[in-house]
Amino acid sequence: MTLVFRPLSKRSWLAVKFGVGALLLATFLGTAYAGADNIPRSFKAKDDLQLGVVVAISRDDSSSVELAPAGTPDRIYGVVISPSEASVSIQNRGQQVLVANGGIYSVLVTAEKGSISSGNYLSISSTDGVAAKATSNDSYVLGRALQGFDGNNSTANKTSSTTISDKIRVQIAPGKNPLINSAGLVPEPIKRLSEYIAGRRLSLLRIYTVFAIFLITMIVSFTLVWVGVRSGMVAIGRNPLSRHTIMRSLSQVIFSAVGVFFAGLTGIYLILRL
Repeated sequence: MTLVFRPLSKRSWLAVKFGVGALLLATFLGTAYAGADNIPRSFKAKDDLQLGVVVAISRDDSSSVELAPAGTPDRIYGVVISPSEASVSIQNRGQQVLVANGGIYSVLVTAEKGSISSGNYLSISSTDGVAAKATSNDSYVLGRALQGFDGNNSTANKTSSTTISDKIRVQIAPGKNPLINSAGLVPEPIKRLSEYIAGRRLSLLRIYTVFAIFLITMIVSFTLVWVGVRSGMVAIGRNPLSRHTIMRSLSQVIFSAVGVFFAGLTGIYLILRL
């Protein structure tokens, strides 16, 4: 009598296929979201908006933007950029300005809230459309500065009678201000690891997407190994003479589990880096 080793039952294979499908779908959607999140979009503008100003979506027209109002950081949407700065963009006919809410671009800033150093979070200043160093009183931020500004640069100009401004490079990532001491929605170790891999601040949605894909990856990989080992041990118990064939099949199952695990990690890395 020859024993044919089948480590996974039909029902188990269906469960594994469902898990792998869910992993692939989650990775695809997460990657698509990560890419789309950084694509600049065109808007209409009621006023002439210069490059580098911080803008907000108009309350009476979602297809229009205006200068982000001073003292209202929660309305920060993005920064006006030049079409030549965007390798890919979404533009609609008749819309005059291109706005980025992700990526690295030049932003008009002032040092009215203190000198800006590389790595500082930026929010809105007391002048509409001009960014400044964020404080714990700002509910939202525009992103993190990649250059410094102290108001003494020779190229600086006066935005108003009291505000001296200039443009610096900023990692655009609008969101809640991390400087506010409040209970985090994401465990700090997970947040730090994600942002370390990405090399920048991440939105909660992106972190949750990565965490969900990681859980799915772990569940699918564990299911493959557990069901394979369990079925293999039962098969060996029933026919010890087929031990060599069973162990070879079991090693293939484990190899598949490792492949699924690294595929999930690759998807996670792509989502974090895009």
